Amino acid sequence: MLKTGTAFIVSAAVLATVVAACAPRPAVPPKPDENAIRTALTAQLAKLPAIFPAKDVATLVDLFTQDATWILPDASTFVGRASIESGAKGVLEAFGSASISAIVIDKLVIVSDSEAVTFVHQNYTMTVKGKPESFVNPFADLWRKGADGVWRIAYEVNANGPATPAAPPAH
Repeated sequence: MLKTGTAFIVSAAVLATVVAACAPRPAVPPKPDENAIRTALTAQLAKLPAIFPAKDVATLVDLFTQDATWILPDASTFVGRASIESGAKGVLEAFGSASISAIVIDKLVIVSDSEAVTFVHQNYTMTVKGKPESFVNPFADLWRKGADGVWRIAYEVNANGPATPAAPPAH
């Protein structure tokens, strides 16, 4: 036979378990809308092909959050919009002309309805010292949706390399 104190503790534990089991469960938040997020990010990335040929620093900088980090292929790192603006001016002034292909999202990872990560690549041709060269630029972006509803880059890291020519068709 259980002692009175032990019986009380067991009864209280059983009652707490029953109450917890009957309590309403918190609502499961809706899944973020992948199509809407992909569409919004694609629209932001679609600005890049026009930015580089026009050397449009303001539009490039507006793609970033106020406290963003932008890392270039040579590991130059710019933190905050003022620093990114300075870096963008240097990058955009360094070449004669540029032509960028469409940007391709290789992978989209949705963290929440206001945060996502993209792994992207673009092919481009840049003229430096009168000689056009073709490159591929894979980059990863951490995106955050602002209070204004606009998705902006909070962290970007870039790689760069020569574009390899397409293999000849097999016979």
